[in-house]
Amino acid sequence: WRRCRCRLRDREPAATTATASYSALGSGPGAHRLQFDHIFDTDTDLIGHAKLHVHMSTDAGDDMDVFVGLYKIDAKGKQVPLAYYAFFNDGPVALGWLRVSHRELDPERTTEYQPWLKHTSEAKIAPGDVLPLDIEIWPSGTHFEAGSRLRLIIQGSDLQKYNAELYPIYTRHEDSVNTGTHSVYTGGEHDSYLLVPVVPARK
Repeated sequence: WRRCRCRLRDREPAATTATASYSALGSGPGAHRLQFDHIFDTDTDLIGHAKLHVHMSTDAGDDMDVFVGLYKIDAKGKQVPLAYYAFFNDGPVALGWLRVSHRELDPERTTEYQPWLKHTSEAKIAPGDVLPLDIEIWPSGTHFEAGSRLRLIIQGSDLQKYNAELYPIYTRHEDSVNTGTHSVYTGGEHDSYLLVPVVPARK
């Protein structure tokens, strides 16, 4: 087993800091999410836990809800649908989320690839504060062919949404604390990266 840090922009740390923002009150392509793609140059298996280590801030409010998703995109640029919630067939590779006021980690249980939140207190934030966040992403197992890509999406609400009247059993996060605009910082002192579990190809 080996673990690979896929930078949000480049494989190597950027020399200068860059910032990208999205509106925290909506969802979907464009202004309501950020999207980062990594293209595989060889067949690759990702099996196990993943983690997003990301530096973020908000311009309003004293808390944030951050939702992330990993998706498989084929060489033609189309999403590869995976089984989700047992009866949906449009799912991601894996999902994760964090309420930032509950970001405190349990140092005894946390590992490099799996953040473990204490959930014993709230640590509110101030607008403009740039915070390092560790967001756990569900364990998964997915094969990526050469030329396919791993897509990371960051936004302020659930990525998988369905009609609540037709599908009342799926998990939803409806009581959001979000307001204003969220920003992500990369490069320089802001070492934001996606940690993924790469299984070496068999010879």
